[in-house]
Amino acid sequence: MGFRFNDELLLSEADRNLAITSYPNVYFALDHPELREEFERIDALANKAKRRSRWVGCAALIFATLSLLTFPLAALLKDTLPDGLISDRLLLISGILGASFGILALVFGNLGLGFGQVKRSWLQKRLMTERLRQWHAQHLIAHAVEIADVTDSAEDRSAWLANRALSFARFKRNFIDQIGSEYTKFTNASAAAYSGQSITNPNESGEFWIDKDWAKAATDRANDEHQVALDELYQAIDETRIRGQIQYTNYVLSSDAKFWSSPAKQLHILGNLSYVLVVLSFVANFVALIGAIWSGLVAGNVPISWEVMSSLAIAFAILAVGVRAMLEGLRPQRETRRMQFYAAAINYAGTRFETARTHNKRVEAACLLERASYDEMVEFISSNERARFVL
Repeated sequence: MGFRFNDELLLSEADRNLAITSYPNVYFALDHPELREEFERIDALANKAKRRSRWVGCAALIFATLSLLTFPLAALLKDTLPDGLISDRLLLISGILGASFGILALVFGNLGLGFGQVKRSWLQKRLMTERLRQWHAQHLIAHAVEIADVTDSAEDRSAWLANRALSFARFKRNFIDQIGSEYTKFTNASAAAYSGQSITNPNESGEFWIDKDWAKAATDRANDEHQVALDELYQAIDETRIRGQIQYTNYVLSSDAKFWSSPAKQLHILGNLSYVLVVLSFVANFVALIGAIWSGLVAGNVPISWEVMSSLAIAFAILAVGVRAMLEGLRPQRETRRMQFYAAAINYAGTRFETARTHNKRVEAACLLERASYDEMVEFISSNERARFVL
């Protein structure tokens, strides 16, 4: 069974039915159909753009590798096949193909005419989905007291929902509809300036807040008369947002995730493959050297053509470089470190939230998670913006 993403948005009907039963007093605040519809629309586009970005990046590497393999493979065929089977015309065609592959690799990879545009489309859409999720969580945290206060009045709930709709419309207009300019702010900032910002000091930067007024609203004093509603909201935040993020990091860092979603699996498979190819290259090169020495010292036919083994050594080395380039493009080591840091931050926030005994302490703990979520998002965008699938 695959991992279930984005529980806090109540994407499935089963999740919504469970939420109605579990959090009947505050369900009106947890359920946000307009945000959910916008998220699902953009998330589908983001996943499609990610697949395109992935395959365009892989195509750049494949074209570059094929271009570099043209010379050793041509020499290998010329040395192994009988005379007459390899004509000059065939060698000319292979040379033209190699040059063509090289040009395509340059276009798709180095110049970014293919990969860069497709990748940026994916990252912009992923930024939108992450900010939508953060908007939902931050709005609940900042307005927790208001939510509890209006639970007893249908009229007050309607007014609160109307204000939320207005706030969300402003967010869509100012951020979603202006993603091109908003995206630049995240890519120009150094990820190092955000990473490790502070998972222990809740008084550090409030850059993570989507609406600066929410930071002030989050400090409102709770009313003891509505403690039942507040407890329901705390439980919902804990079981959907906090626990969902903890489970997500555990999934990504585990070996159960799919290859494209698991940096640990990428590092294991591609790292081992690169190592094997390097070893094969050294072995082929060593045999080629022995064959060359043998042919110089001993008259007669050599058991193994040193030219053939030399071509194989070059081919294995090129393939190894291609695999290493794939590692550089995917950056599994950096992704693993980023996810490990995020896991530490949200586990700390989860512990603080669970042990908090006052409303303000719970808000502080929830803000720790939102700050960590923002830091992780900035580093994800910044890191992937700089990633290149090039040899």
